[in-house]
Formats: sequence, structure tokens, C-alpha cells
Amino acid sequence: MAQLSPEETKALILEAFDTLFNKRDYAKAAQFWSPDYIQHSAHIPPGRDGLFGLVRAAPPSLRYENHLILAEGEHAMLHGRFSGHAGPRPWLAADRLRLEDGLLAEHWDVLADEPTQAESVSGLPAIGNTFANPDQPPTAGLTASSLTVEEAQKITAPLYDALNQPARKNVSALLAQATLPDYRSYHTNGEYLSRDQLAAEFKDIGASVPDLRWTVQHIQVFRDQIVVRGEATGTPTGEFWGAGPTGKAFKTMAIDVFTVRNGKLASAYHVENWMTALQQIRM
Repeated sequence: MAQLSPEETKALILEAFDTLFNKRDYAKAAQFWSPDYIQHSAHIPPGRDGLFGLVRAAPPSLRYENHLILAEGEHAMLHGRFSGHAGPRPWLAADRLRLEDGLLAEHWDVLADEPTQAESVSGLPAIGNTFANPDQPPTAGLTASSLTVEEAQKITAPLYDALNQPARKNVSALLAQATLPDYRSYHTNGEYLSRDQLAAEFKDIGASVPDLRWTVQHIQVFRDQIVVRGEATGTPTGEFWGAGPTGKAFKTMAIDVFTVRNGKLASAYHVENWMTALQQIRM
């Protein structure tokens, strides 16, 4: 593919950012980002799926505003602002991008909270002609200012209900109460299950552990996130994570980190101590 001119490169990148961050058109955005996209950011999960998943989990008010873009060959630099992400301040972003065959192929960034006038030693705004509002409220949606532990319990309750004897429950309906249609359940930093795939996994576990019980031990909220420490117990009667039934029960811990969008769960990163559970049923 012929190399793009600097003006073509800048136009392509700005359209890509507007399509993903402002319009949330993921199908069209996939036409701009390489399937083999490399992510160096310390704030974003790896790959194209990691980036798109992060945007899906963000409030609908998220916006990107570009103030400067430079391009040379296959590389570009952007200076812009991300607002509406449910934090108290907009983020200032310096993004470096590498293009390959006309697609965004690699990314590096530096993010910082936008300073207020009182914080600016120079007396000048860090971007544009205005300063950040020190009292800027979180953006629309269920965020830090409104999300309480009681609300977090209510939002997550159907999901944990689905984990208590799931073979006897309408798991799909319960997950639909708790989660958004594009919900992603991450079992690694990059791999995830869709809502339908998660429902199937719950049912499979319930078939192996008919008396499965999942209890919430502690809930903590932070901005638009819910952190749950839970406890899973049960006695497998079928194959369980590759181990045959022994008549012994297990008790183990789980940690779930959820992101809330529009009053429902948008994504989760979770860790269960299944190794301890397997040790208990094999002893």
C-alpha cells in the first residue's frame, strides 16, 4: 500500500478517534485499527479488543477533543483532551501512533489530570484557552458521586443470584438484569467471555457443582467501579476443572472488579482461587 501523505495520515487518525471515542461505532472503528494492534499504554488493556473494551465500559459522555496533530511518515503525535470519563478532571493526553498499511498499528501515551488555574505555576492553561474547573462534577451516569454500597449490592445481586445453584436458575435472565448486552467478563487481562458465553459457563459449573453457593463477603465502590470479595463453596458431583468428584467440598475466595455504565455492569475482571478448591477436593 502506498504511504499516506502527512495530511492523509492526520485525517485518518482524527476520523478514527472520532469514530471510536465520540461516536462509539465499533464496527467502523475496526476498519481503522489493525487486528494486530500493539498497546504500550499503562492505562489500557492490550490489543484492539482491550482498547475497544475500555471504551465500551466508559460512560456514554466520554469525548475526545484534539488540539494538535503532527504526522511524519508512518508516525503521528497528538495532543488532546478526554472528558466525560466520570473522573473529577478531564485528562490531557499525548498520544504517539504508528501506522502500518493504512491502519493504526501501535500506540504509546502519557495521561495527566488537567490542572486548574490555582495549580498552574505558569499562570497559563495546559491546553486550549481555559482552565479545568476544580469543582467539575462527574459526568452523566451512575458514578462516584451517586454510587453507594447499597446501590452496588442491588446492581450486582442478580449476577450473584445466578451463581447460587445455577442449574436451577434462569441464568440468562438474571445476567440480563445485572449487565449490559455488550458485557465482557475478563478472565485474563485480554481474554473475556460475552454475556451469553458467561451464562453457558455458569450453567456448566452448576451442572458439576449442584450445591454451588456464592456469597458476598465485602463490597467497596470507587468512582464507577465495584470491587467484590466473595466466597464460593460446593461439593462437585461431576468433573470440575479437570478433577473427578471425590465427595469432598471446597471453600475458596474470589475477587471481582466491575465497571458500571448507565446503572448496569459493563465489564468485570475476576480472579477465583480454583487451585485451592481443587486441592481441597483432592485431599
